[in-house]
Amino acid sequence: MEFRHLRTIEAVARHRSFTKAAEELYLAQSAISQQIRRLEAEIGIQIFRRSSRSVELTEEGKVILEHAKRVLAEVDDMQGQMEA
Repeated sequence: MEFRHLRTIEAVARHRSFTKAAEELYLAQSAISQQIRRLEAEIGIQIFRRSSRSVELTEEGKVILEHAKRVLAEVDDMQGQMEA
C-alpha cells in the first residue's frame, strides 16, 4: 500500500464517488477504479461497496479510512515542518 492509495481511499470516501475523487486527484475515473480494485485484491479486503449510483465504505473500509487519515495527517505535518 502506498501513500497515493491512502489519498485515493480518502477522496473516494469523502466524495462517495469515484468520478469526483478522480477529478480532485487529476486522474481518470477508470484509473481510480482500477487502483482500488487492485488494492482490494492485494489486501484481500473489500474497501468499498459499489452500486450504479453510489459508493460507500464497508465496515473494513471504515477501519482502513481511519488509519489512512492518521497516516496522511502525519505525512502532511512532516512535510509542513520540512518546508518551514
